[in-house]
Amino acid sequence: MDLNNNNVSDNTELQARGNWNQLKGEAKQKWANLTDDDLTYHEGKQDEWFGKLQEKTGETVDSIKNWFHSATSNASAAASGNSTELKARGDWNQIKGEAKQKWGNLTDNDLDYEDGKQDEWFGQLQEKTGHAIDDLKGWFNRTF
Repeated sequence: MDLNNNNVSDNTELQARGNWNQLKGEAKQKWANLTDDDLTYHEGKQDEWFGKLQEKTGETVDSIKNWFHSATSNASAAASGNSTELKARGDWNQIKGEAKQKWGNLTDNDLDYEDGKQDEWFGQLQEKTGHAIDDLKGWFNRTF
């Protein structure tokens, strides 16, 4: 499937944008009965995947496709220079792993980042690590 008609498979596009985990989280918030297994996409099985999502959500396939298209467009626009820059600039999972190695007491939950809550997030990291916010911001900027 190529929702954006740009000759790039949707799966490749979603993962290349570095926002697939965030997008899955948003989908699970929108449709609370979805699980990670429901949102596991297998290349070449788009119709089956959208059919499964249709069954679980009660939405039409077109409605689901439109939601994903809108969500990926919003994520792409946000990644062009604002608070999602942390996720957009690189492999967020790799960065999280490096942060957990550097500060051994950080968990995946500590490193869950929500758009628009950058100051709160850095404050929580400061509490957990004991490092100044400027030092934390500097490390994340250098790591990307």
